[in-house]
Amino acid sequence: MASIIHAKDLRSGHTFTLDGKIYLVIENSFNKTAMREGIVKCKVKNLRTGSITTEVLTGMKLEQANIEKVKMSFVYQDQNSFVFMNNETYEQIEVPAKLLEYEKNFITENTEALIMRYEDEILGVNLPDQVVIEIDYAEDAVQGNSVNNALKKATLVTGYVIEVPQFIKSKEKVIVSTVDGKYVSRAN
Repeated sequence: MASIIHAKDLRSGHTFTLDGKIYLVIENSFNKTAMREGIVKCKVKNLRTGSITTEVLTGMKLEQANIEKVKMSFVYQDQNSFVFMNNETYEQIEVPAKLLEYEKNFITENTEALIMRYEDEILGVNLPDQVVIEIDYAEDAVQGNSVNNALKKATLVTGYVIEVPQFIKSKEKVIVSTVDGKYVSRAN
C-alpha cells in the first residue's frame, strides 16, 4: 500500500491520488490564521489528462502516488504505438500514440526519454529539453532577404515544420527545443 501524506506536507514535485486521479503538485501554498486550521491550496497537473487546476486540500490525508521514471530509447513505431526499450534490461514497452501527440514531432530512432509509469499504467514520456534532429526539406534562401534574423520554413524528418535561419539546408542536423518546438542552433 502506498504511504499517506498530509496535504500541508505537499511540495512541488510530489505526486498523489485523489478520487481515482493522479496529480503532480506544481505549486503549493499554506496559509495559517490564528484561530483556524491552515488552508492548503495546490496548483496540480492531472497526469492522465494533462489538465492543470487549483485544488483546496485543507485537512486532507492523501495517498502518495509512486511514479516510476525509466530511461528508455525509442526503437520503432507501428500504427498505434511507439516502442521504447530499456537499454539495461532490454525490456520493451509500447506507448500509445495518443499519449504522444506533441512529443512524436521530436522522436527519432534512439531518442532517449523518461517513461513515466504508475503501477502498470503508462502516463507519458518526458523528452530532453533539446533534441538533435535532421532537416528533411528546407526552402531555398531568398536572395536579398538579409534582414536581421530572416527565417524560412523547414520540415523535420518527423514531418514537423519549424522556422530556421536562411543558412540552414536540407539534410542538415539542428537542435530543436522540445519545450516550444523552436529552432535552437545547428548541431555539430
